[in-house]
Amino acid sequence: MSIETIFNSPDKWSSEYLTADGYKTHYIEAGKYNEEGLVLVHGGSCEIGMGNYRWYPNILPLAENFHVYAVDEIGHGFSDPPRDLSTLGHVRYRADHVIAFIEELGLGPVNIAGQSQGGWIVAYIAITRPDLVKKLILIDSASVSGSAIQSDKNQGLEGEMEVDGKVIKSGTGELPYFKEVFEPGSMMPKAGLTDTREGLRKYISIFVYDKSAVTEDWLDHLLESSKLWNAIYMEHKGKKYWEEKGLSGHQEMLNIEGRHIREHVHKINVPTLVIWGKNSNKGLDAGVTMYKNIENAQMHILDKANHFLWLYQPHQFNSVVTWFLKDQA
Repeated sequence: MSIETIFNSPDKWSSEYLTADGYKTHYIEAGKYNEEGLVLVHGGSCEIGMGNYRWYPNILPLAENFHVYAVDEIGHGFSDPPRDLSTLGHVRYRADHVIAFIEELGLGPVNIAGQSQGGWIVAYIAITRPDLVKKLILIDSASVSGSAIQSDKNQGLEGEMEVDGKVIKSGTGELPYFKEVFEPGSMMPKAGLTDTREGLRKYISIFVYDKSAVTEDWLDHLLESSKLWNAIYMEHKGKKYWEEKGLSGHQEMLNIEGRHIREHVHKINVPTLVIWGKNSNKGLDAGVTMYKNIENAQMHILDKANHFLWLYQPHQFNSVVTWFLKDQA
């Protein structure tokens, strides 16, 4: 079944800019004549500044019912880098920028959806600025569920958990797929994965159930993004960063008031949809536990779906999002 994307239907969306918190901010806009708004908040950069184009098969189908705004966060896509480059990629600073973006457009309260680290961002907004959120969608976000991350360093938690069909020791913060794409003890991509077409194909394919979702059009864009951002990320989040921070230091950015955000999700008081991949390399069980701790929440698990589930199963993803925002009271 064919689907309209931002690549095959360029006349149905626009590339826009505004200033949010002093940053030149790029966003894709579609469905301008729809009353109901939806802000799409992407996940991490993959050290190439990968931004809002990852929503390529979702923006236009969702724009049939919603006024869609897919933002490029600071340090991603065609938006500015953070003024302090030591904060490059930090979810709290990106969250503050998304808040400023929503306020600049005068959208709140608005529906917001976030995937992976973007899930942390929208959960943070729902917890700290509920006045800006109408409905919340969390998409396969290990940053919120805390897969394999110790909940309290003083508790010395031990135990095992299953992630991606493999049993791992909990508390390490390291997931099985890390060994395939990251340097040991870090989340820094291995050499060759961020600056060549085939390297990018291999890297991004680790997150999809079927690598056909990593299309040639999208790879063209990812190469362009890599040329803009990869050197900056390698300088500020390269080997030195990981030697100093390590996985535990890096993951401290996921805390609120010293505790992982998953220990705050019970504070979310807006209608929430959790969407997860049954085959996610981020792990499913922690996502289910997180969902159980959110009041007024529903969960939809897609079969044959990895971390980037909105890419490989766009029809199912777009349908369940539309149902939740439009038809679910």
